[in-house]
Amino acid sequence: MKEILSVGAKFGFAEVLRGTKLSDFLGKFTSIKEVENTPAPVRFRLALEELGPTFMKLGQVLSMRPDLIPPEWSAELANLQDGCPAVPWEEISKAIDAEYEGGLEATFSSVEETPIGDGSMAQVHRAVAKDGQKLVIKVLRPNIEKIVHADVQVLEAIATLLKGHGVNLGCNPMDVVETFSDAIENELDLRHEADNTRMLSTLTADDKISFPKVFSEFSTKRILAIEEIHGVELTKWKEAGYTQEQRDTIVENGARAVVKQTLEMGFFHADPHPGNIFVLEEGKLCFIDCGMTGRVEETTRKDLAMLLYGVSTKNLDQVTQAFLKLGDVSPDEVDEKAVQKDLLDFIERFTSGPMGDVDMGSMLMAFMDGLRKHHISCPGDLILMIKALITIEGVGKKLSPAFNLIEYAKPAIEELVKTQMGFKAIAERSKASALLWAQLAERLPEDASRLLDRIRKNRLRMNIDVDALDHMTEAMDRSSRNISWALIISALIVGSSIMVLANRTEQMDFRSWLGLMGYIFAGTLGVWRIIHHLRTGK
Repeated sequence: MKEILSVGAKFGFAEVLRGTKLSDFLGKFTSIKEVENTPAPVRFRLALEELGPTFMKLGQVLSMRPDLIPPEWSAELANLQDGCPAVPWEEISKAIDAEYEGGLEATFSSVEETPIGDGSMAQVHRAVAKDGQKLVIKVLRPNIEKIVHADVQVLEAIATLLKGHGVNLGCNPMDVVETFSDAIENELDLRHEADNTRMLSTLTADDKISFPKVFSEFSTKRILAIEEIHGVELTKWKEAGYTQEQRDTIVENGARAVVKQTLEMGFFHADPHPGNIFVLEEGKLCFIDCGMTGRVEETTRKDLAMLLYGVSTKNLDQVTQAFLKLGDVSPDEVDEKAVQKDLLDFIERFTSGPMGDVDMGSMLMAFMDGLRKHHISCPGDLILMIKALITIEGVGKKLSPAFNLIEYAKPAIEELVKTQMGFKAIAERSKASALLWAQLAERLPEDASRLLDRIRKNRLRMNIDVDALDHMTEAMDRSSRNISWALIISALIVGSSIMVLANRTEQMDFRSWLGLMGYIFAGTLGVWRIIHHLRTGK
């Protein structure tokens, strides 16, 4: 904890620790003068990089969740460097040996000692199987589970202390740590990534999109074996010298793939940045690193489609309804007039020109800003879906400035709207409603008979949940405790007075000493209760 807090203080966050118990754990630190005028999000990223693998992964997770932290912070964390010093081959070879029954030599003909990729959680090596099959193996760093779990426990303790002292970080530190803890558990079991890769390939692969083949016979909890992808990493598109026509094909294939995953299938690659996409022959794309995925139910996808459709048709009621559904809140839980006012501004902002000119990423970011402004939480997977769409739109605009994601998403949006508003959808909902009414009518006589029987036997019970009742109960408990302490202290004073007055002599006897001790004890209790009241207000 001292190490973590010292690094935080070194990068200019010592002020956050003052006034909390965390300052007691703060070790010696020297502030870095070069970063004094650097924005806080940049300093935070630099601090995470210095703290090592767990904290770099924390930054990567937070970069995907602009709903948990301020948007400018998540945007800066997207620049987090994933590279870590390579683990020596001697340690990696031992880790590989331990995963296979016959060890490394009995499983592979060869494994390159120099890694081709160094991540915060694992590193990647080329290998050749005994049958001559060439593949790459992703190996978790030795003891990474122990390191991560220890770091998460420390983060939980820090988050608890920060929250307990009301430190304003612009986010809930407990929510941040909980989200990170859930995400990191999947990262520490590579079988999740293997399953995600196979599922994405089954659901969305076609002649334009592919995913690496997973070799199940060589994959374990700590090792993922996949085919090596021979192509151009999309980060190197400039060096590859693609023509504008080739770039347009790449963008089209990528956009259609992400739209298909997010809006049509509801199971998607959550981080489609250029480093995770390879360009193969004729513009075909291959998505790698499927460790972070999202799953969104059809009802949520329909609500998002209704939001976008409502904006395009300037239907305020439709947009409001979809907005509240996506936030999973009812109108009486928010200031509906304030929400509608902001949504009206939202609609006018994105319908002032042709729909084809609308930046879908800006629209979705404005939607998330609206949720945050009205303190409405949003399902984590929906945020990941929005982030995936925003990411692929950003990639597309770099390769093809005229790219517009809405044009590619339009058919999927129209299909979702059709399933929500079409004649068939209305007929199905009417059928479902009629069935519910029929079931209610069928149960009504039995339920009414049971209710009347309870009333007749005076056994009817009603449970009423009143918000203020808990506060009233707490107040009564505090009053009762205070009265009890007052009675105890009063009884001690009266009893001690009786003991002192019972001594008729001029000398102190046992009764006098006992009375004096009673006075001291009563006085001590009284002072303690006063101090306790001043500190806690109770």
